[in-house]
Amino acid sequence: MSFRTQVAASVTAAFIVAGLHVNGADSTTTGSAPVAASAGPNVTVSCGDYSGTALTRRGDSGARVREVQCLLAFRGWAGVFTNDRYGYGVYLAVREFQSWDALRGCAIPLKADGTVDPRTWGALRSGDGCPTA
Repeated sequence: MSFRTQVAASVTAAFIVAGLHVNGADSTTTGSAPVAASAGPNVTVSCGDYSGTALTRRGDSGARVREVQCLLAFRGWAGVFTNDRYGYGVYLAVREFQSWDALRGCAIPLKADGTVDPRTWGALRSGDGCPTA
């Protein structure tokens, strides 16, 4: 089983994440209920704080940063605190997530610069962790 398939399977497994929204072809789950959607490119994940794709980087604060922090926590970066500030810890976590492309088996690479651009937003929100365009 490829690493990308393993990641997709882990998203399919039952999670309990407060405030997480998962939308897919098979189901929509909101709040702190278990996530049981089929993982894959057609599934999107959101924490409900921000739905855009504006450039988000170190020094920023507010809803965009809360969304980044929540999505990183969902992806397994537990050391990221939800404090509305894009500090050094968030920067490092984003850069690490971006450099994780080869392990996920993504066809489209991310630029590992620690800045959340539209492509990184897409990867953080996708069911399999890969950018869509």
